[in-house]
Amino acid sequence: MRWAPEEGHVPRGFCGATGELSEVQLVLVCAEPGYPHLRENHDVGTTEVSYLESAYAYAYRCFKEETDPYHKKIRLILKLCWPEENFDQHIRKTWIVDSVLCSAKVESGPVSSIVERECRYRYLDKQLAAMPNALIVALGGKAQKRLKGHPGVIGAYSPAGLGGNLSGARPSWEAVARRLRSHCA
Repeated sequence: MRWAPEEGHVPRGFCGATGELSEVQLVLVCAEPGYPHLRENHDVGTTEVSYLESAYAYAYRCFKEETDPYHKKIRLILKLCWPEENFDQHIRKTWIVDSVLCSAKVESGPVSSIVERECRYRYLDKQLAAMPNALIVALGGKAQKRLKGHPGVIGAYSPAGLGGNLSGARPSWEAVARRLRSHCA
């Protein structure tokens, strides 16, 4: 795993839940962060909190501005779930998180099973426990594998890379929206 704040490599890949945790209705779990954007830099100090705050603020801007295809596809999922609402309303009710918070050595490449387990048990499971009423969606095969055995998780296509361009991607995200409406009813 990579640590290079000046190059954007810090624990990242999380955004949302801008209100109370009890308001979170949807948790979208992806794989791990891709390579940082060229302008991404989190070398903001020496405390872990400042790195995390920087990573959160950057992710928020990327989702709000639909910076790249991944962010646009996540926004599409949110729009399918709540078509009458705006981004700030969406993000208040959604927690977006990667199952591994650090970049793989090679983008979209393998992550060791030790790292996968540590990230799940040390971080992800605790986050999911804090939002017990939310629908949990594992987006893509890696996230689905990493959440195997966690109760109530549903799967859908990944918004990243080729997965988000496959013919079944949008129908899987539409199914998430239907499931969410049923879950919250």
